[in-house]
Amino acid sequence: MKKTKIKVPAKINLTLDIEGAKDGYHILESLVASVDIFDTVCVKARKDNLIKITFSGVPLGVSVQKSNAYRAAESFKREFGTGGADITIKRTIPIGAGLGSSSADIAGVLSAMRKLYKVNRDLSYIANGLGSDVAYMLKGGYAVMRGRGERVEKIEGVKRTFYLLIVTGKSGVSTVESYKGYDKIGKLYPKNTSAAVSLLKEDDPDNFFTVLKNDLYESSATLLPEIKDAVDKLREYGAAVMTGSGSAVYGIYKTKKERDKAYKVFYYDFGDRMIKAKTV
Repeated sequence: MKKTKIKVPAKINLTLDIEGAKDGYHILESLVASVDIFDTVCVKARKDNLIKITFSGVPLGVSVQKSNAYRAAESFKREFGTGGADITIKRTIPIGAGLGSSSADIAGVLSAMRKLYKVNRDLSYIANGLGSDVAYMLKGGYAVMRGRGERVEKIEGVKRTFYLLIVTGKSGVSTVESYKGYDKIGKLYPKNTSAAVSLLKEDDPDNFFTVLKNDLYESSATLLPEIKDAVDKLREYGAAVMTGSGSAVYGIYKTKKERDKAYKVFYYDFGDRMIKAKTV
């Protein structure tokens, strides 16, 4: 019986600029990167039209039928007239952290079913109907997301690997509430994505670290003060940024040695909430 396996990496936002709003959505420009924390999606073809999904690892938080992975499988089957599938998803990307867990599962299901059923089509239009950053998760790597996340520009030729110390939150942050908080604050922040892309291409990490930022940080830190506590602590040993709408924040380092030293320094503060990672 036909089957296939796909590994989808987590993502971090290196910058997140909010450029305004249109038709009820915030318009973004964000430099993003893939991270070596993966969800693994295995798909096996069925002879009938049923979709069956089994999850393991990080808890899902909703029923299988309400999961975005299930929606993705049903959307693919309906769009291309394929058969059903038995799907297993091993989840290791933390949820509610701004690391793209749900979007990774959507991208993994779409990619695996495309490979399984030999569908030679771009899936971005399906991805954009299922989540704002799913189109990026289908591609990965260094890229700039624009609009609601549906426009993705890959950044080619960057060989730099950054080492990360990710601190996960004790609880998650609602993306909806974070954006509401941003609107309530009503502050305009400098737009750093263009400068960050240029410095990344120039391989100037020291100056690159100075322009990393997230326009949702102040709002999310108000909703969950531990975000500010983590960023302030990590900044004692270099650059630190919140990813997505939180609750995860990360310290970013040029070398594995620096990252591992920071891990030892901050273990007393964060313990097992820390994840060693790197960009991929």
